[in-house]
Amino acid sequence: MESSPSFTEAAVRRLARSQSFDRGENYYEKGAVVEVVRRGNVLRGRVEGSQYEPYRVDVHLDESGIANTACSCPYDHGGICKHCVAVLLTVIREPETVAERPPVEDLLADLDRDALYALVVDLLGDRPELTADVERRLETQGLSPDDDASHGAVARRTPPDPETIRSHIRSILEHPDPRQMDAPDARTDMERRVEQLHDLLDEAWAFVEASEGDDALVFLGAMAEELMGEAWLTLSYDDVAVFDLLDELGAAFTEAILTADLSEDARAEWADRLERWANELASYGVGSSFAAAAHAAEREWSDDAVPAGETDDADLWEGDRPRYADDLVTAWLNVLEREDRTDAYLDLARVAGQTERYVTKLVAVGRDEDAVGYALEHVSTPGEALAVAKMLREHDHPRAAVRVARRGLDTDRFRTDELAEWLRDAASALGDHEAALEGAVAAFEADPCLETYRAAKEVAGDDWSSVREDLLDHLHGRQAGRTSAAEHAEVFLSEGMTEEAIAVADASGHYSVVERVTEAVRDDRPQWTIQACKEQAEPIIEEGQSDRYRQAVDWLETAGRAAEAAGKLDEWREYVENVREEHYRKYKLRPMLDDLLEEF
Repeated sequence: MESSPSFTEAAVRRLARSQSFDRGENYYEKGAVVEVVRRGNVLRGRVEGSQYEPYRVDVHLDESGIANTACSCPYDHGGICKHCVAVLLTVIREPETVAERPPVEDLLADLDRDALYALVVDLLGDRPELTADVERRLETQGLSPDDDASHGAVARRTPPDPETIRSHIRSILEHPDPRQMDAPDARTDMERRVEQLHDLLDEAWAFVEASEGDDALVFLGAMAEELMGEAWLTLSYDDVAVFDLLDELGAAFTEAILTADLSEDARAEWADRLERWANELASYGVGSSFAAAAHAAEREWSDDAVPAGETDDADLWEGDRPRYADDLVTAWLNVLEREDRTDAYLDLARVAGQTERYVTKLVAVGRDEDAVGYALEHVSTPGEALAVAKMLREHDHPRAAVRVARRGLDTDRFRTDELAEWLRDAASALGDHEAALEGAVAAFEADPCLETYRAAKEVAGDDWSSVREDLLDHLHGRQAGRTSAAEHAEVFLSEGMTEEAIAVADASGHYSVVERVTEAVRDDRPQWTIQACKEQAEPIIEEGQSDRYRQAVDWLETAGRAAEAAGKLDEWREYVENVREEHYRKYKLRPMLDDLLEEF
């Protein structure tokens, strides 16, 4: 195993939710990681957990770090699980314990065909459950022993029967007496109906994706005629899920129109129907779900509809750019990609300013240098830069991905937190210290908190002294909002900068910030702690917030601990006794104060 892993703890923290990271670190510290084996770019580990058998962890690496992870545990709550965290921390903190083994391809490299065949047959004999996986893999690669003529053929679906579809939808839409719709389970009932409609819409999408646009329109038309009924829309007008469904229906319509072979009369008829439905939705104050499809039907879109040599999409629309332009372009690109019309796809993506899709297609057709050059010149937002950088990394261009990410930082310094963190971790894995440090500093400036501060320290290494000074200067000059004040205070406290943390707490006044700071400075700054706790407790007591009396007493207890440390316990007791006497009629508060005084 290499002495320095190809990823950092900051990268692991970014991939895991904070709770998962903490639990994974605890697993690591308890020695729950049974073993870690590295075969080339694949890490495999076993971690003891709540089950009898250890959990199996797989981590795939690439030049720029952690490509993907998998675990046999059922965790599915966002980010990597605690078992993956434990394995990755083992690799970082104890690289000498990781067993090096040759990659699988090296194990098999010297075997001839007969030996390899015998090995596979023997393995499948011992592990028959793998046979189905082998069959699926052969089919995916077009190597199935079935009749060759069957491969690549798309079975044509039975033409849709509009009356059957309408009947199905009516059965879904049948609802109880509207007077019952305020019942507690009304929302659940509506979600169930919408889910059934989504399942039906998936069948329509199958026609679209098979380029059977005419049949798709029959299916979609039957759905729309039923869904656009006044009774259904009136019943569900405030349900976001319903209008999300209608938006997807509109997207399917747009691709079906662009795919179908329509006569001029049929195109005009569809344009009228879609426009009518769009206006009906507009009467409910909802953005039109069918406007893009109506526009697609109004004119015949072909490869030559994209103006040659244009650098923007102004001439695509024969007038002002409509509000639904992006929806129509997305649908058109989907159709062109599905039909392998690469030149038309590239022209449209370029003219419409779809940088991510344009660059992705260039890479897919082997024009890597063109892709990188275009991305560096045209990415216009941090989000776009991040998407393009991730795509380039996935296609084995990690250094180009880092260049694009650095370019993205210049587009909007105030919305770069996710991009900056990605750049920090990807560049660190590549050993590009300058880019990694740029990302680390930008990540802290975008989201100044203890996590990004520690990550910057990890990346900075020998440069930490000057970087630390710059980051703290930035924090001094930045006004903390209500949600960020606690994070700012945490950074100052981590550096022992008590006065700065107190200043943040005073400026904020929010209990969560004051609580954290008082915990840290109680013994060193008892007088401030006492006063800060009084300021938190007194409004609760004065305003008679009986449901919060326990919180008020807890604040007074913290003040008591500070007074005890400062040798001023008598003054504190006198204060609490005065509070008790002044508010003696608050029967819920008085016994709490009696207990507090007895404790001290």
